[in-house]
Amino acid sequence: NRNLKTLLSIGGWNFGTQKFSTMVSKSENRQIFIKSVIRLLRGYGFDDLFSHRYLDFFNVMTYDFVGSGNIVTGENSPLYPLPNNKHYTNLYFNVNFTMNYWRIQGAPAEKLNIGFPTYGHTFRLTTSDHGIGAPSGGPGPAGKYTRSTGSLAYYEICTLLKSGTSIWNAPQVVPYGYKGDTWIGYDNVKSFRDKAEWLTKNNFGGAMVWTLAMDDFSGSFCNQGPYPLINALHTGLGISSACVPSKTTLKPAVPVTQPPGSGFCANKSNGFYADPKDKTKFYQCDDGVTYLKNCIPGSRQEQTFETLTQTRSTAPQYLQSFRHLTGKHRESGTN
Repeated sequence: NRNLKTLLSIGGWNFGTQKFSTMVSKSENRQIFIKSVIRLLRGYGFDDLFSHRYLDFFNVMTYDFVGSGNIVTGENSPLYPLPNNKHYTNLYFNVNFTMNYWRIQGAPAEKLNIGFPTYGHTFRLTTSDHGIGAPSGGPGPAGKYTRSTGSLAYYEICTLLKSGTSIWNAPQVVPYGYKGDTWIGYDNVKSFRDKAEWLTKNNFGGAMVWTLAMDDFSGSFCNQGPYPLINALHTGLGISSACVPSKTTLKPAVPVTQPPGSGFCANKSNGFYADPKDKTKFYQCDDGVTYLKNCIPGSRQEQTFETLTQTRSTAPQYLQSFRHLTGKHRESGTN
């Protein structure tokens, strides 16, 4: 897919600024950084380093508005504030206020991408109150798979609430749930779809997901098919190419390996490539060695690595490619 652009991003949510500030403080440090980045870009076939005076888009992290360390329960990514609640965390910590604040401060709406979380924050209830704003004694227990206290992936949330209680929080357009003394604020299929429709109505640029791996990618936990949240986002944005599982089940195959410097991967960068002759297979290239592998049963190659956004006609041309699902290039880290 020649239209797909893979960019190298520096940092991360917990990276901070100190290391970057140290790097740019001296010419010698900057030269070391520049040379190492060039080696990495060329070695793995990235198109560019995302560093430019004029940004093409902003991925706004409209989630983590209330964390599990809060003293009371609250929603992770509410669209609106609660009515009649004047506390600043309620008035300002929501998608509607955040996105409009960026727009009012001068960021072009068509360049603003709204963050959609596929996880929720958990709290440990200390009283019989299980509503929003109930007293919390700290983070909820770690999930079976993500193994991090205070948060659960969507597929873990489905498991928790199968024997728990889920409540639709209409004023904030998101659900919350509880089981025993564990409380969780999260997003579901309805909230993804509703927020995507709000995004379109308000003429924002698109959507960013954190993270694809926390959706029910296998479709085995929530009884909603593979990638239910991503598909709901597709629907809300009016994108027709949703993640539709293949009707055929592929038999596990022994990967075909060819020696370095020969076959498909000769002179290719490390990474993953679609098999142009068979959509049920893909190539993995590692230092010139060719590995031919089957896609995951129940999926197609174009679902293996996925980046999603909706863009307007005023956005840069290369952003249009992010609408497509492709397995022809490797997936880079996001920030």
